[in-house]
Amino acid sequence: MERETTVERTMLVNAGPEVVWKALTEPDLNKLYMAGWMGLSSWKRGDLLRWMEKQGDETVQQAQGTVMESLPGRRLRYTCYKPSSGLPDEPASYTTVDITLEVERDGRTRLSLWHGDFAGLPQDVRRAREAGREWVEKLVGLKRVAEEQQGQMAA
Repeated sequence: MERETTVERTMLVNAGPEVVWKALTEPDLNKLYMAGWMGLSSWKRGDLLRWMEKQGDETVQQAQGTVMESLPGRRLRYTCYKPSSGLPDEPASYTTVDITLEVERDGRTRLSLWHGDFAGLPQDVRRAREAGREWVEKLVGLKRVAEEQQGQMAA
């Protein structure tokens, strides 16, 4: 049952872990693949993380959480709550995103993502499937952005 209420994705990126990290944590880069959302945080353990989106002249908060682990180039773990979920802003409504980066022998970076646990939330399986589909899109974009950044560094 747990598998149905969590999201697990892995992909290889033709860029070093420091470049992938930059794409994960720099607002100008993550907005390119996060549907316009920018992650604003100091990215230090215990700090607030706000996902903001520019809408016309306004900047609107789309999600929030707390950085749980931040090891540059290796691991990023944070909680996430979307007000649009219709759930109350309380600890039980938050999910956790855990991203690890590992260098492969050929120099590529293996990115592993775990997002959960949706168990206990209303319509948990549907929410997990939705998140899984969203992550596929975002990870493909992250790969593109990181590889473009790597290419610019090599040029």
